[in-house]
Amino acid sequence: MAYPEIPAPSLIALIAAAVFGVSGVTTKRGLAHLEPLAGTLVAVGTCFGIYLLSAPLWMRAGDWFTTGFWVFAIVGVIQPALSMYFANEAHNRAGAVVASTFSATAPLFAAALAVIFLGERLTLVVAAGTALTVLGIATLSWMPRGGGRLVAAALVFATGTAAIRGLNNVVAKFGIDLLSNVFMACFCSFGVSFAILLAVYRWRRGGWPRKLPREGLLYFVATGACIGCGIGLIFSALLLGKVVVVSPIAGTYPVFTMLAAAALGDERITGKVTAGGVLVVAGVVLIGTSAG
Repeated sequence: MAYPEIPAPSLIALIAAAVFGVSGVTTKRGLAHLEPLAGTLVAVGTCFGIYLLSAPLWMRAGDWFTTGFWVFAIVGVIQPALSMYFANEAHNRAGAVVASTFSATAPLFAAALAVIFLGERLTLVVAAGTALTVLGIATLSWMPRGGGRLVAAALVFATGTAAIRGLNNVVAKFGIDLLSNVFMACFCSFGVSFAILLAVYRWRRGGWPRKLPREGLLYFVATGACIGCGIGLIFSALLLGKVVVVSPIAGTYPVFTMLAAAALGDERITGKVTAGGVLVVAGVVLIGTSAG
C-alpha cells in the first residue's frame, strides 16, 4: 500500500509544534515560581544565549548587510518578547485551558494575512484542514465554565498572542526569503527581543532581576531552549514552504502540550481530548499531504 508523502515544510512544522508543546508544560510549571515578565526575560535570554554561543558555527559577515537582517530586527520588537509575555499573562490570569482556546486562532490570522500580503493561494483542502485543526484545538482547550473575568483576560492576552504570531509568520516568511539564514534570523530577533525585555523589566521593576527562585529559573531556561529550537524550525519550514501550510500545522502545539502533561501526570486523557486529537490529526494530514 502506498502512503502519501509528507513534504519537508509540513514535517518540520510538526516537529516545531511538538517542541512548542513541551514548552507549554515547562511554562505552566515555571509560572508557579516566577511572575510572567521575569519568566519571559529568562526564556528569551536563553534563546538568545543559544544562538550567540553557536554563532561561530553559522554566522556570515554578509548577512549583517541584507534587507532580511532588518526585517528580523523589526520582528524582534514584537516576537518573541511581546507574544511570549502575552501568552504568559494569559496563562497566569486565565489558565492554560482558556488561554489555549483563544491562542489557537493564530493560523487563521496567518492564513488571512498570507493570502492578502504574500499572494499565497489557500486551496479548499488546505482551508478545510486549517478549519479542522483550529476546531480540534478549541475542542481540546474549551472549558464551558470560566466566568466573564477569565474570558476577558483570555480575549485580551491570548488573542493578542494569536494575532502577533500570525503576523510574525507572514513577516518572517518575507524576511527569510531575503536572508536565507535561519540561525541569523533567530539571533537577530531574539537579540532585539532580549534587549527590549531587559529595558522593560528595569523600567517596571526598578532594577535587574536578582535572586530568582531556582526551580522557576530552571523551568524557564527549559522553556527558552524549546522556544529557541521551535522558532528556528518554524523559520526553516517557512524558508521551504508556504505560510498557509506551515502555520496551521505549527499551531497544533496544544495537542503536544496535553500529551506531555498526560505523560507527566498533570493531565488525563478524556473523551474530549481524544475527539480534539482526532480532529487535529485529520486537519494536519489534509494540510500536509495536499501541500507541494
